[in-house]
Amino acid sequence: MALGEELKLPAGDNKVPFKAWMRSMVPVDHLEVVCNGSVVRDLKLRADRKSGDGEDMIPISKSGWCLLRASSEKPGHPVFDDYVYATTSPVYVSVGGAATKSAEDAAFFLAWIGRLDAAVRPNRDWNTSEEETLVLKTLDQARQVYEALQK
Repeated sequence: MALGEELKLPAGDNKVPFKAWMRSMVPVDHLEVVCNGSVVRDLKLRADRKSGDGEDMIPISKSGWCLLRASSEKPGHPVFDDYVYATTSPVYVSVGGAATKSAEDAAFFLAWIGRLDAAVRPNRDWNTSEEETLVLKTLDQARQVYEALQK
């Protein structure tokens, strides 16, 4: 199963095998399998905290998504962000033919888009008016996608 693909499972409780690996140029504190926003497996990091591998089974009983997430609790050279954070693209999971969409996830992204919109609309540091138009149009299109998922 490749990232971005959909795994179709029968209705009920399923045990799904996975294999995951991570390599990083900076140490991380956590390597986790996340499904529908919840950590379902903590994976062991190697001593240098720059890599980890895992293989196990995870329970899946409802449609949604799963991904691999790596994060740290503080910045690390050469990443000067507040903390190191990365995820894979998700694998989408359909259980018993139920849709993979989530009103809760849609609400999260609508709020995020709202914060982005509030930050960029007053900005006057655009390179061109076309750049401004494209960014605002992209935010509007994204908002429409997540509004549709809430219905």
